[in-house]
Amino acid sequence: MPGMKRLVWCLAAAGAIACGDNGGPSGSPRLLVKPVLDSVFKGDTGTTHTVIYLNTAGDTVAPGTVRWSSLTPTVFTVDSLSGKVTAVNPGIAILVGTASGVSGRALVVVSDTLQVTALLDTIYLLPNDTITIPVTVQRKGGSPPAATFGPSPNSAIYTIDTASGLVTSVASGNPVRYVVHAGAKADTGAIVVRAADTASANSRSFFSVSGTANRRAGGLAYAINYNQHGGAPAFQLRAYAQNGNALLDNVLFAMVSAADTATAFVIDSLSPLEAFGASADPVCRPPRAWATWTTYSVSPSVTGLSRHTGQLIITKVVAAPGGTALSGRFQFRAQRTDMYKDALGAVTVLGTFVAPLYTNLTACP
Repeated sequence: MPGMKRLVWCLAAAGAIACGDNGGPSGSPRLLVKPVLDSVFKGDTGTTHTVIYLNTAGDTVAPGTVRWSSLTPTVFTVDSLSGKVTAVNPGIAILVGTASGVSGRALVVVSDTLQVTALLDTIYLLPNDTITIPVTVQRKGGSPPAATFGPSPNSAIYTIDTASGLVTSVASGNPVRYVVHAGAKADTGAIVVRAADTASANSRSFFSVSGTANRRAGGLAYAINYNQHGGAPAFQLRAYAQNGNALLDNVLFAMVSAADTATAFVIDSLSPLEAFGASADPVCRPPRAWATWTTYSVSPSVTGLSRHTGQLIITKVVAAPGGTALSGRFQFRAQRTDMYKDALGAVTVLGTFVAPLYTNLTACP
């Protein structure tokens, strides 16, 4: 969207989950597989799931005989009668339970007995910026080894502390790989240092979503300082991924103060009523600082609303041709609206961005 950015509010209404509750439209029977997310190590066996069958009236009744299947047997297999899962290889796959002609789904995450995971495939920075690379290390039976980081292949683009993973960007350039090690295991990603620019096409973002939704998406970003209804300053950041004109994933933030310098915003909660209620206007009348994530890669789309405790950190605000650019990172927990009362509906959203900063003080009349 060239020129002045408009304020956006693009959340989907609550809907069925892509790999959990499944069934027909409202009023149809449904089969719920519990837990909807399970994590096991390679070689584990004996894990079982249960089902809840809801009839057309929404009442819980006996499901009858349940049959089980794995959509990716190379990741895990399942005994069709007992539902006993055997983890085969690292990966994420879907478990399907079927009873009385209705199916339900759950995610099974299989980790290696020692596994290191770089949580961001791509990290975007402005020059003279810093970030500590986020990673997780898991080991079956015992404390995992500490992660270490390979030296930068191109210190003209970035340098890295090999013990802590602290990256310091130097100058803009093409993507440069980073490597993280834990014992004999390793994972990789890329550092991209962007020159400050206000052109939309030159903005960049990357974010990952983990939990009962698992997404990794790269795309564009932009930010706006604006006035709420009543004139109080506010700030919006949007990071999004699309395929052509089709929106795939969207992360949106609204803060209740402007972003003029490097700063850390605390992300608070947003309820479904505050997001979707008849009188809701969370952009022009934000109840507090909030964030959302929506994916349109499944139908119906899936949305998560921020819970209390998260951060949007602006690390650099710099002059750029035609205006101002900024960079930073974010991390927050979001509760899926279709699983709003289920603890397993919580997902973690983590990302970085380099974006133009616009001003539109008349966006909210």
